[in-house]
Amino acid sequence: MSDTKNTFDFNQIPARATDYFKKSFVFDVKSGFITAIVALPLAIGFAIASGVEPYMGIYTAIVAGFFGSLLGGSRFSITGPTGAMGVVVLSAVTKYGLEGLFLATLLAGVIQILLGIFKVGKIAKFMPLPIIAGFTSGIGLLIVAGQIPNALGLTIPVHEYVFQTLYDIYQHMDSISLVAILITIGTAIIMLFLPRFTKDRKYISSVPPTIVALILSAVLIYFGGFEIPTIGTLPQTLPSFSLFKINFDLARNVFPYAISLTLLGTIESLMCAVVCDGMTATKHNSDRELIAQGITKMITPFFGGLPSTAAVSRSVVNIREGAKSRASGMMHSGFMLLFVIFFGSLAIYLPKAFVAGILICIGARMVNYKELRLIWGNNKTEAAIFIITMLLTVLTDLILAMEVGILLTMVNFLYDMTKTTSIETVEEHDSDDRINEIMKLNEQYKDKLAIYTINGPFFFGAMNVFDQKVNAILPTKKKVIIIRMRFVPYVDTTAISRLNGFIESRNREKRYVILTSLRPVVKKHLFRNETFEKHVRQKDVFLFESTEHAVEFAKNELFPLIDKHEPKQITVSEEKTDPAENEIEPKL
Repeated sequence: MSDTKNTFDFNQIPARATDYFKKSFVFDVKSGFITAIVALPLAIGFAIASGVEPYMGIYTAIVAGFFGSLLGGSRFSITGPTGAMGVVVLSAVTKYGLEGLFLATLLAGVIQILLGIFKVGKIAKFMPLPIIAGFTSGIGLLIVAGQIPNALGLTIPVHEYVFQTLYDIYQHMDSISLVAILITIGTAIIMLFLPRFTKDRKYISSVPPTIVALILSAVLIYFGGFEIPTIGTLPQTLPSFSLFKINFDLARNVFPYAISLTLLGTIESLMCAVVCDGMTATKHNSDRELIAQGITKMITPFFGGLPSTAAVSRSVVNIREGAKSRASGMMHSGFMLLFVIFFGSLAIYLPKAFVAGILICIGARMVNYKELRLIWGNNKTEAAIFIITMLLTVLTDLILAMEVGILLTMVNFLYDMTKTTSIETVEEHDSDDRINEIMKLNEQYKDKLAIYTINGPFFFGAMNVFDQKVNAILPTKKKVIIIRMRFVPYVDTTAISRLNGFIESRNREKRYVILTSLRPVVKKHLFRNETFEKHVRQKDVFLFESTEHAVEFAKNELFPLIDKHEPKQITVSEEKTDPAENEIEPKL
């Protein structure tokens, strides 16, 4: 009997096609059409914000939108240029030109494919909120600042840094256009308030506010004859395939930009996929999504496109308009291509001030005021990391902002971790502890025995606490030191080295060290250290599964030796030197 479980039945194609056209086709056409209408001005705007020609944004939306929907791990995500990517693009183009941008995009695609292949998509979910929120807010402020010249009707060079743009605006104050300002404000008002007035009206609630603003702006320029900067005529042709040189020296220079594009693309794409899952009760494939986004990044440069990623705004529109399958995203690309072919020449009447109005609204929404307020109320240090990351994003560059944000978060995490580790005497640990009761009933224990409990991870950050407690023991005459480690989930190399030094020092002082209640994973790490394993083998340190047994051993074996002042000659039947032998949870 042949196994047909994983084979595709081609006889089902006609039935599936018929079922699709009956149930889903009309919905996908409608959602694809509306999404294309929304995506068109955004693609133009993000290209302008990136310092490149508007048609590059449209070509990106067409090519990346098609392949992202065809191959992606989320059926409803719409791929295209975004504001966050645009900030990186602007910096890369300013320094290394289009050739450097295309090469950085290609490298980012390769890296993102590798992330998907090695199934590391989940790692992006561990990026701390203060960094993501601060980074996104900084990008939003950059988008707003970058559109101020267009909002004022000025034609000035594109700059990488905000202060350069602001200085140029100051130099051209006498050329400000009142018409451009009014168009920008009008577009922003339509973007913000039109949906509120139309949400309860059946036939006009689906009309995108961007299209209303686009038509009104174009009509004003056409009939008013105002001379303000416009987008200009768009190429009314298909995106053409063309090769570009791969310069290895240039590749080395743009590699940091490739890393930034990869990080942004990964975070935005997976975030978008999660949003789509929540709206459609589906589950995306993170690794497939990363591979698909990597492939689109490798394809778009050969069609003169920009780096792309799945975008939440367009994907939400796609779902709300009734998309049933990934075909809606591919149709969105087809409709955009038709718009360019038939209406590209009319872009000469589309003012850049209209684009500025859209992007200023988008940028302002990217500034996470609510997140900052919540983080500030919860943790002032994390709020400071948010603000520092945001300011560095605006004032320096994205790469430095991300690096500093991650570094500060790691330092803050390590500092917080050091506060979670404590070392207590048996009296401090728990007054109702059974070992505490035993200590109280036997007066001789107080003079000869010290019991300490380590709570929390035993790592380099906890060494100061460990040293303080150790120094408290040294002046005493207590010869037996028991360290309880049942609450230690992790031990690092620094802690093991310090523990070895502690054992050696106590042995020179003719004292005895006993470790109890080691967790299997901790015991395994300890025995991987040759010095520690040697100490156990030579009876420099003793191990017990329970502290109660260790106390009994000290009473019967060690105290008599201490009283006689004899050297160590001890046989411990309960000691286990093989960590694999102790695979149970530690006892008392």
